[in-house]
Amino acid sequence: MSRFRVGCDEEGYYLEDSFSRQHPLRVNFSHPEFLTRLRGAGKRTELVARAVKAGGGVRVLDCTAGLARDAFVLASLGCEVTLVERSRVVYTLLLDGLKRARKVPELASAANRIKLTNADSLVLMAQTSLEYDVIYIDPMFPEKPGAAAVRGPMQHLQRFLGTDEDAMALLSVALQAGCSRVVLKRPPHGNWISPIQPTHVFKNKNSRYEVFAS
Repeated sequence: MSRFRVGCDEEGYYLEDSFSRQHPLRVNFSHPEFLTRLRGAGKRTELVARAVKAGGGVRVLDCTAGLARDAFVLASLGCEVTLVERSRVVYTLLLDGLKRARKVPELASAANRIKLTNADSLVLMAQTSLEYDVIYIDPMFPEKPGAAAVRGPMQHLQRFLGTDEDAMALLSVALQAGCSRVVLKRPPHGNWISPIQPTHVFKNKNSRYEVFAS
């Protein structure tokens, strides 16, 4: 029997981990902590917005949807975001979260600028008909021990999905996809070596955004 179970109740879909005492994982853009971030988000205050050069009508392909927090911030700043998620379970959670967000007046506008698809980004980016201004890649960070470990929903998601083993392949394909701007999010420290030198780097104590612009 699998340790993970997908369920549905009056609040929507959730993912439960029978090995953990954590609350089930839901995609909830109405969570107070995220709403605080969203209300303070600006093109200069959010590193992801600076890296992507967020603005009205900017078309972003987010190759690693995850919990879609960065994507939602970008959409709130006017970007048209296509979310790609290969896990059918996470796709279902995201679809449910976006559906509920579209019913909340404060969130509806941003949610309506997000398109979600269940696909493999490596396959999608190999198509020659891509028409995006930015390709955004946010692989699952390697698990950290002790106090440095991720907490809350991201910890739950990391246990379910594991670490992205094809992050380098995603970047390599993205750099060949003909898009003028590719953004890679990764930990501020580590042994990752990008195949080419980034054009710009935006970083803080939690994250590092490498920008490859042509």
